[in-house]
Amino acid sequence: MGTASTITSTDRSTTRSRSLRREAAIAALAATAANVAVWTAGRAADVSFLVTPLGAKAPTQVGIVLVVLTTLIMFAVGMGLFALAARRSDRWARALLAAGVLVAVVSASGPLSTAEDTSTGVLLAAMHLLTGATFAVTASRARR
Repeated sequence: MGTASTITSTDRSTTRSRSLRREAAIAALAATAANVAVWTAGRAADVSFLVTPLGAKAPTQVGIVLVVLTTLIMFAVGMGLFALAARRSDRWARALLAAGVLVAVVSASGPLSTAEDTSTGVLLAAMHLLTGATFAVTASRARR
């Protein structure tokens, strides 16, 4: 006779963790691709992507490398924190999801206030919101 297979909570946790990592990686790449598309379209339309950070004397150009790295790093940090919160409880996961959305919305004001021109500010703010929306969708799907 065969032996019955049992699924332990550790097996479910490991499977859920792998699934979350896979979904987070796919979502991070999707957010990065969307932001690269926004940046590329902006450059094609002669948007300067010049910003003057607080305390800086000269403007700095936001390049494609900065867009890619910032998107990937911020998404990874957000999903990492979400995974830790989800381990604790569903309530913590919901709170972190809300905090992540709030951070995306509030951080979108940064480019609007530091951009050298309106087009730059709007496109960079859109990138913040795109990344935040992708995080929100990914995190909310992971909660199910």
